[in-house]
Amino acid sequence: MKNTILWGLLILSSLNLFAQKAEDQTLVLLETLKEENEKLLAGLNDLKESILEVGLKKQVFSILGGYSENGFSVLGSYSYYNSNVEKRKNNFLELSFLASFLKEKEKEKESDYNIPVDQYTLNAGYFVKLPTLSASNKQFVIALGAGGTIGYEDINKGELQFSNGAMITDESKVIYGGFGGVDTDIHISERLSLATKINIYYHANSDIGKTKFFAGLGLKYSILKNKAQ
Repeated sequence: MKNTILWGLLILSSLNLFAQKAEDQTLVLLETLKEENEKLLAGLNDLKESILEVGLKKQVFSILGGYSENGFSVLGSYSYYNSNVEKRKNNFLELSFLASFLKEKEKEKESDYNIPVDQYTLNAGYFVKLPTLSASNKQFVIALGAGGTIGYEDINKGELQFSNGAMITDESKVIYGGFGGVDTDIHISERLSLATKINIYYHANSDIGKTKFFAGLGLKYSILKNKAQ
């Protein structure tokens, strides 16, 4: 009887020890599974961000106002950053609309006249980042670009004669040509930037001067975060 009790206690002790080890191993396994699950979720998040970055190229809308030769202008633009390759991330295609309101001087005999001229042009170009002039942290980016332009030049609202009888020899017409410029982008937040532009437009068939200068200041809003460049 005594031996039976001892054997029973020994078996019970062995079972308790086995149960404790099984519980410990289960806890270790659960902890391991938890860590692996966290790693898997982190990997999936990284993959998701990578897919989004590849699938959603950065797009930016901007509005600038500034000085034009003999007047002022307003420039609205849409920019598409077309590459995820590191060295080309800050290069972009740009489609813009420029409205200029000018006062052109013209002499007739001994009199000077200020002729109101409105120019409306659609411009398309490509801008390339200048690494040597841009900040390494990408908070300050300078790009150089060029493209084509086409629009309409409205001289004196289409009227060919002033109230005093003086005649205007220039005509309102469709104008075309090209442009070159410098774009500066200073990041304010993840989506907002301060922008400056200096563009020179060449209108091959304009009657009031073939080259026009624009220097403007404004804001850019990015659909994707600036830090994702």
